[in-house]
Amino acid sequence: MKRYLHILKIMLFIHRIRIQPALKRYLHILKMCLNLIIFLLALSFENASFERTARMVLLFTGLVTWGLIRPYIRAGQPWWYGVDVILIYLLEYQSKYLVNYFFHILYVSTVLEAGINLNRYKANIVAMAASAAALSKFIAAMKFGINAALISQLLFNIFALAFLITLLNYGKLQQEERQKSQFLYGELVEAYRRLEELSREKEKAAVLEERNRIARDMHDALGHRLTSLIMQLEMGKQALKKNPEEVGEVLERCARGAREALADTRKVVKALKGKESIDIEHIRKMLDEFKGDTGIEIKANLPPLELSLEEVTALYRVIQEAVTNAVRHGKATRISVDVNEEGKKLKLYIRDNGTGGEYKEGFGISGMRKRFEELGGTLRINAGNGFEVIGEFERSVDR
Repeated sequence: MKRYLHILKIMLFIHRIRIQPALKRYLHILKMCLNLIIFLLALSFENASFERTARMVLLFTGLVTWGLIRPYIRAGQPWWYGVDVILIYLLEYQSKYLVNYFFHILYVSTVLEAGINLNRYKANIVAMAASAAALSKFIAAMKFGINAALISQLLFNIFALAFLITLLNYGKLQQEERQKSQFLYGELVEAYRRLEELSREKEKAAVLEERNRIARDMHDALGHRLTSLIMQLEMGKQALKKNPEEVGEVLERCARGAREALADTRKVVKALKGKESIDIEHIRKMLDEFKGDTGIEIKANLPPLELSLEEVTALYRVIQEAVTNAVRHGKATRISVDVNEEGKKLKLYIRDNGTGGEYKEGFGISGMRKRFEELGGTLRINAGNGFEVIGEFERSVDR
């Protein structure tokens, strides 16, 4: 009995090891070797006749041969292990049936092998079949009388098999948990990889967005000043022909406009660094300077408003781009700019008396629209008699 328990402990320890496919083959060979040792021990205990020994050797050879064939014929089905149980039962039946317990270890090795190769449900089927075959010996022994030794052996085997099945289920549960953990880990790695890709894409999009914003700011600032400068130079050409005395004054305004263009460029750079702030007064000043530089009639309704830096910057750039386009493309001579509050909404109306008609949405207009959309607002263009820009956005709640 001690030898039986020692071999059982070895087999249970082997079963608890995490089994890899390559290791399974070595364990299968080890099982065959252990079975051979157990068979030889059982045979030495028998002291059987030649005929009975030949039958047991034949049955054991069949068991070994079947063990070599079984892995290659749908090894995942539990009934194939039933053949092992039947062969072991017949082998045990040929032995000193009621006193030779060595063959019980063959049931244990079969159950452990099923536990390694099958899932928990199928392994339990094999374990129950092997337990029934192993315990049938004690039921048969009861026909000859019940005594304390028989009862103790029966209880010991029941508890040993119950312990084996419990440990088998525990091992399979651990294996299933490891498989789940491996699956979840794989999912986590895949999610991390996707998140990393999204992060890189978002970073690229942020860089592209920043480039577009810089280009938009440079376009709005320099485009406005250069339009004024071009008109000043045109006025200088006319003054050179008609009134040469005014040329100096025109050139002075051109120089001032060039300096202001440079100052605007510096403002854009400062704004990018977060060091520049704009308010409604900057919009009024910009319109007054544009009116003085170009001679265009501009009527502006700009009530004092409490706006965030992002909101007033968007308003400044949209108005700046709109009046620049009105002069440069629409040849307008009159422009009206109205900013109104309607509850939490701020509405912008810009109208001119330019040529109107069909227009092509370029970088300037798309930039205007983008600025309002970034604030959750809208901006639309009407090009009929003159040009009309209508935009709105909801102001920030906390003032």
